[in-house]
Amino acid sequence: MNKYEEVIQSIFLSYDGQIDLLTGALAPDQFNQIVKRDLAMADRNSSQTAIISVVLNLQKYDQISHLFELDKVKSDIENELVQIYYELKNIFRQTDCICRVSKLGFWILLNGSSDEVTKRLIDRAQKSLPEFVQINPCQRLTNENLLDWFKRVDQIHFNNIK
Repeated sequence: MNKYEEVIQSIFLSYDGQIDLLTGALAPDQFNQIVKRDLAMADRNSSQTAIISVVLNLQKYDQISHLFELDKVKSDIENELVQIYYELKNIFRQTDCICRVSKLGFWILLNGSSDEVTKRLIDRAQKSLPEFVQINPCQRLTNENLLDWFKRVDQIHFNNIK
């Protein structure tokens, strides 16, 4: 197991059904219910929807290269995740749902968000978040079903966790 895998395995990730117990972000089950509802409304109103993937990139995270003790790095990363979540809450609208979907990252559901609006939000987020945070959009294609869209978002999100 390389040093990154060991760190990833040590990060706290637990849900109580509604929220992530570390950051307070929505849990995936709650997020999925909201996404299903909002996609039905988007289809009915012919509006666009996007998900932004936000991932803490361990290879760019300076403190991991000084891997003195796993508990210290684990604690530092967990604190970073909490700070990232609160920064995301400040960047995005209250109606945009933020979910912690993995040990190192979040998805943000944006309703009524065109490519242009999504890009502006990403630019704003990149200015506020640390360099070791990767932000990638995934616009929903017209009439794309939920599973196909999530599959594309998963590829974007989990390809950034190495």
